[in-house]
Amino acid sequence: MPRSLLNPVSPHLFRLLLIPAVWAWGRWRLTRALLLLMAGLGTSAALAIPPPPDSFDGETIRCQVAGSAATVLICRDAELTALDRQLRQAFRAALADPALQASGRAALLREQEQWVVAMDQCWRAGEQLRACVKASQSQRLRQLQAWPATRHPAPVQP
Repeated sequence: MPRSLLNPVSPHLFRLLLIPAVWAWGRWRLTRALLLLMAGLGTSAALAIPPPPDSFDGETIRCQVAGSAATVLICRDAELTALDRQLRQAFRAALADPALQASGRAALLREQEQWVVAMDQCWRAGEQLRACVKASQSQRLRQLQAWPATRHPAPVQP
């Protein structure tokens, strides 16, 4: 099939769909067919799913993009939004640690990504969604703030 036929605004598509509709159906049926065609084209664009990100960058939420129930709650709740800002700062500080090797950075990113996936499962808590998200954020914040101390303990002085 030529590429131009796949484009929803292609004149070929309209010729293929509308000319048979005009001849085969009466005036009222054509109106209904046009409405169905326009609704179908509009719906297919609305149902388009954005591609997954190329790589995880450590961001816990993005309020501009529709997300999980936990993400929506964080975006709407001032206290959870403030906790998320603290999480971002702690994560960036841990990631910027000059003593962190490349493998350590990869491990930190992987750990953060796993935490985000786990936090997104808070929707299963039902009415306790906010409590689950807040507990998850608080625990992760403590982990990130302790990251340098737990990953790079200070040398023992004689």
